[in-house]
Amino acid sequence: MGLLNNIRESEIKKEDKKAFKGFAIVLVISFIFGAILGEMSGYLKEILGDSVPSLLINILNVITPFASLIFSILLIIAYKIIYTNSRKEYELWKQTSEDDNTIDKIEEKLSYILLVTSINMILGLFFFGVGTILLPFDDMNGELSIIKVICYTIGFIICIVSSILIQNKIVNLEKEINPFLKGSVYDTKFSEKWVDSCDEAIKLSIYKSAYKAFSSVSTTCVILWIFCVLGSFLWDFGLLPITMVTIIWLVQTVSYCMESIKCSKSK
Repeated sequence: MGLLNNIRESEIKKEDKKAFKGFAIVLVISFIFGAILGEMSGYLKEILGDSVPSLLINILNVITPFASLIFSILLIIAYKIIYTNSRKEYELWKQTSEDDNTIDKIEEKLSYILLVTSINMILGLFFFGVGTILLPFDDMNGELSIIKVICYTIGFIICIVSSILIQNKIVNLEKEINPFLKGSVYDTKFSEKWVDSCDEAIKLSIYKSAYKAFSSVSTTCVILWIFCVLGSFLWDFGLLPITMVTIIWLVQTVSYCMESIKCSKSK
């Protein structure tokens, strides 16, 4: 037993030694990059300090009143086409019930629609938030543009309503394909009921996806943290942006670790 432990300790040390070389290189490069960026911060502020925020605000002023409306209309058109075809394919499949690849393709298309629907809702909330900051919308003469306000309001309403209804239709079709699945989109505990009703294969897929999402968010938080630090020099961000990023980072890390500890205790 002692010999096995010594062998294992030796393997661990070799693994750490091999990995540390790459880690050290990354650290050195990061320090060099940080030092160069620090030296250039004053120069970058002169170039980017005012031009980038002004350009961004001008772009948002133009697209915000119409963005949600346009994206939602495109989503509805894509949903209609894909859902109708998927429904027809499913009805044909029920008559034969032989080719499982057909069901896999249908579910894949439905998953993409759900993805686009979720993106549309997030963007809708983003442009609604931006719009409340940029209001009132002006026309070419600097006067209040009623058309922009109407498009902005209707676009947000259509975005939220269409996203919910589309998600409900997709989920219901999924429940037809997989009768063991349960849960309604209108239920506040939908996610919990949905996961509980899934079989082991689907749960494994959900868990893998959740871990991938955790890793992606962690990486994104690092990038945003760096951006916020740079932004405090270049655009006077202040403490709020980096505080918000840190809160999100902490919440997702703590919730993931606590759930992992909880799951390990239940084994």
